[in-house]
Amino acid sequence: MRAEIRSRQLTKFLIRLSIIVGFLSYAFAEPDLCLIPAGTFTMGSDNDLPNEAPRHAIHLDAYYIGKTEVTNAEYYPFWLESGGTDSEHTPISYGETFGTWPEVTKTKPNYPVIGVSWDSAVAYAAWRGMRLPTEAEWEKAARGTEAKRWPWGDTFTQRIKDGSVHANVWRQAGSRLQPVGTYRTGASPYGAYDMAGNVWEWVADWYSETYYRRSPDRNPEGPAVGSRRVVKGGSWLNPEMFARCSTRIGQYPAIGTSFIGFRLAKDATPTHER
Repeated sequence: MRAEIRSRQLTKFLIRLSIIVGFLSYAFAEPDLCLIPAGTFTMGSDNDLPNEAPRHAIHLDAYYIGKTEVTNAEYYPFWLESGGTDSEHTPISYGETFGTWPEVTKTKPNYPVIGVSWDSAVAYAAWRGMRLPTEAEWEKAARGTEAKRWPWGDTFTQRIKDGSVHANVWRQAGSRLQPVGTYRTGASPYGAYDMAGNVWEWVADWYSETYYRRSPDRNPEGPAVGSRRVVKGGSWLNPEMFARCSTRIGQYPAIGTSFIGFRLAKDATPTHER
């Protein structure tokens, strides 16, 4: 009996090991990151939603941010290591509409991972030796230093390379996610994709409607406490006005939804700053 139990345990271990080996490129490869140089940018807006005001100048030290949102395939090895089917970081499954976890790691490996809470996003980032971007870091990476309304410019349907569709929002998507990096002309000034549309993205900060009135002008990290976390960027189910760079809403960190994902960030080393 013991030999039979050990044989079954060994079989399960070998199956799990083969799965992990198949995803080693995601588990250990450095994510594709964009360097955001140190400097000042304009954050917020005086002409849109009240929680985006006042428009203000912020200085940020240099940092890196993910070129794309974290994908199903990238999240999968972390999920396995954190317990697999018993993991507290298991994404929500949405059946035929968006796929069932973990099958979507094979059927939709390059789609953004969804149905993850803020805490799971933070745990994954730490597992990768990184973190979530702050709200200010996210916004600078999206709009650059020219205060663009969308990552590519001030007109949503601006003609770029003979095209006028640059983001996965409701008008284009209907009710569908898209693989990360699908809208190449929608890249931010620093080369980050999908910072407008596809999925909202968790950032590090607590949410406050009035935080901009008292925000420090260097490396702000948001309020010290709160009940909701900031999400940025809009999603497949929103009109383009919610996909503006300065749009900000708060979501309860424990929830996971079909329209929220995240991307990674990390500090830049002095070598890279030079």
